[in-house]
Amino acid sequence: MKLNEMLNHKVLANIRVVAGFDGLTRDVSQVGMIDAPDITDFLFDGQLLVTSGYHFQQQPSLLRDLIIGMAKNNASGIAIKKGRYMTTIPANILKLADELNIPILWTPASDFLSLTVKRLTAVILATQNTELKQIISINQQLSDLNAQNITYQHLLDQSAHILDTSLALLNAHFTALYASSEWVAQREFLTHFLRHDSKIDYLNLTTPTRVTFNHRAIDILPIFSALNENKAFAAFVVNEDEPSSFQILKRQQVMNTLGLANSRTDLLNETAFRNRSGFFLNVMQGGLNTEAIDNYLYEAKIDSKQHFRVAIVDFAEKEKIIESHQLDIRQQLTRWFIQEFHWHVLTFSHRQQLVLLMHETIAPQEFLTALRHFLSAQQTLHHPLRIGFSRISESIHNLAELYSQANHALKLTSIQQPIMRFRPKSAEELLHLLPEQESQTFIEQTLGPILSNSELLDTLKTYIFLHQNVTAVAKTLFVHRNTITYRLKRVSDILGVDLEMPDVLLDIRLALMLL
Repeated sequence: MKLNEMLNHKVLANIRVVAGFDGLTRDVSQVGMIDAPDITDFLFDGQLLVTSGYHFQQQPSLLRDLIIGMAKNNASGIAIKKGRYMTTIPANILKLADELNIPILWTPASDFLSLTVKRLTAVILATQNTELKQIISINQQLSDLNAQNITYQHLLDQSAHILDTSLALLNAHFTALYASSEWVAQREFLTHFLRHDSKIDYLNLTTPTRVTFNHRAIDILPIFSALNENKAFAAFVVNEDEPSSFQILKRQQVMNTLGLANSRTDLLNETAFRNRSGFFLNVMQGGLNTEAIDNYLYEAKIDSKQHFRVAIVDFAEKEKIIESHQLDIRQQLTRWFIQEFHWHVLTFSHRQQLVLLMHETIAPQEFLTALRHFLSAQQTLHHPLRIGFSRISESIHNLAELYSQANHALKLTSIQQPIMRFRPKSAEELLHLLPEQESQTFIEQTLGPILSNSELLDTLKTYIFLHQNVTAVAKTLFVHRNTITYRLKRVSDILGVDLEMPDVLLDIRLALMLL
C-alpha cells in the first residue's frame, strides 16, 4: 500500500511528516525496527524503517548516508521517535530528503517503538486482508462474466467499474473496437491518434507503453494471444502516476479476463478461416455445384459475379518443409498486412501455401511487391518466399483454372525473380485466357447447331485432330468409312460450311479447343 494511504488511518494520526512529501506515494511492503550504526546494510525495497534516532544525535552524517541508501534501495521512508534522542533534524538533512523524495516522519514520544511498529504492521495486514478479499471477489466476478459469454461492451463496463477508470479494447491494428461507456465517444479519436500520431510500432509492441491523449496519460498493455500477429491491446486512462500494487493486481485480473475473451475470439476467427479454406479447396476440386458455391458466397457476403486473380504465396524453400508454427506466423503476417492496408483480398490455406484471391481492381504486381517487401522486413522470418499469380481474373467458380495458372507461375520463380505471372506455354493455354463470355459466343457461332449431338460432335473432333484422314477416323471410332463420310456431310449441311476450306477448319479447331 502507499505510505500516504497508511498514514490516513486513525491509529496513526499522531505520526507527522516533516520532509520528503513527494515520496509519500511510495509503496510500503514491510516495517522494520533497527537501532544500529550499520543500518544501511539492512535496507529493503518497500521498507519503512522505525528507529529511536540514537546513533543520529551525535553523528548526523549517518542519517544523511541512510537517506541516500534508502533512495538507492527504493525504501519507503524513515520514522524517528521524537524527543527520545532527537528533537530536531538538521536543515541539510531535510533538504536532502526532499530532493530524494524520502519521507522523514516523527513518531509520538509517548509511544514505545514496538507499539509504533505494531500499529504500522497492523494497518498493513488489515489493508492486505481487505485487498485480498476484494481480489478474490473480483476474480470470481470476472470469471462469472466470462462463463456467461457476455459482450465485450459489458465486460469493459464491468472492468471500468472495478478499476475506477475508463478503458478501451484495441485490435492488432490499434483500432479501438470497444470501450467502456464513458469512453465510447472517444473511440474514433483514440484510434486516429494511436494509428497516426503516437508513432508506436504496434505490430511489434510486446511491452506496456504510456502515451498522452487529450492531456491524459494512457497506458497500453498487450493482451495475451497465441500468435503475436493476432494480439490485442487494452488502453487504460491513468488516474495516478504510480499505481499501487493493489491497483496493479486488479488491472492484471482484468487483463487475464480480456486475454481469455480475446483467445476465444482468436479461436472463432481461426475456425472461420479454416472453414473458408475448406470451402475454397472444395471449389478447386470440383466438389461443389454452382448452386452450393453461390449459396456459400451469399452467406459470406461475397458477390458471386466478382472476378479475382489468384496468387500463391509459398514460404518454403523448394523441396523443403517449414515448421508448422513458422508457417502460421507467415500466414498471420500476410493476413495482418492485407487488413492493415484494406486490400480487397480473400485468403485461404492450402498445404504449405497461402492462396490469395485478389479483386480484379487490384494491380497485382503492385500489391504483391508491397506484400513481399513487408514480409521480407520481418525479423522473425528466415525463409525466402516465392509468389506466382494468374494472368487472368475470373469468378470463384473458375478457381481451379486460376490456381493452376498461379501454380505454373510459381514453379518458374527464382531468387532473381521471386514474383512471376503466368505465361501460357501452348496455344490451348493461350485460348483459355480469353474472357469466358467471348469464348462461349465463338463456340456457339461455330459449333452451336451440333453441340447437342454427341455423335456428330465426336466425329468432327476426331476428323479435325486426325488431320482430315477419313480412314483413320473410321478406325478410331470403329465404324465404316462410308458412315464417317455420311456424318461429315451432315455436319457440313447443318453448319452451312465447307469442311475442305482451311479457314473453316481453323475456326472449328479453335472452337473445339475452347470446349
